[in-house]
Amino acid sequence: MTPILAGPDVWALVPVKKLDRAKSRLADILDPADRKQLARAMLSDVLGTLVRVEGLAGILVVTSDVEVAALATEHDAAVIADPPETGFNEAVLHGMRWLDDRYHAGAVVVPGDIPFVTVAELDAVLAATGESPIVVVPATRDGGTNMLAVAPPLLMPPAFGPDSFARHVAAAHALGITPQTLRLEGAGHDIDVAADLFIEAGAGRASHTRACLGRLLGVSLPVAAGSSKEAFLP
Repeated sequence: MTPILAGPDVWALVPVKKLDRAKSRLADILDPADRKQLARAMLSDVLGTLVRVEGLAGILVVTSDVEVAALATEHDAAVIADPPETGFNEAVLHGMRWLDDRYHAGAVVVPGDIPFVTVAELDAVLAATGESPIVVVPATRDGGTNMLAVAPPLLMPPAFGPDSFARHVAAAHALGITPQTLRLEGAGHDIDVAADLFIEAGAGRASHTRACLGRLLGVSLPVAAGSSKEAFLP
């Protein structure tokens, strides 16, 4: 199968649940209003990075949240509703069908909670689509997948969640495709649990996320025991 080359044929696909339901696993340190602020800040960073990636044909946000839709529009993204809100993979598939129907374009799935992703990392993913129609970026912590490029988008169904990296790789091989695997510092770091509030120095700028946590927590977080990581608050 001939892959879609990087460039004007690949869109970023960003699925976003309603902000008031986001980041429930941070409930032990952040209340619902704080978690909503954090989710919005992370999405702002992700969208702010995506608009600077020249190789993308466009940005598609799948959401039923009015505030998210407005933020997406501010970043010149297309927005489609996710009426069922039945889960992340279903939202991804909904977006992939939209892209396939209208543009026959490839998709790189970019979750809204990887604020440290960089333009250079997204450029690398787009370049890798010229080598394989499936590109997988693993999460640093839990064996999940933090970005997935598929071109054409309906070539392989998404299987995001814990340990999804292995599932995506296996599904690609089942199709007779050797996927490109990219281990990326910024994109590999999502924010789901308290331990994720630590990031290696030098990763993506994530200015909205850092500022939000500075306001919410007021102090730098302690470094986890036995870790060489720095708290990412300034």
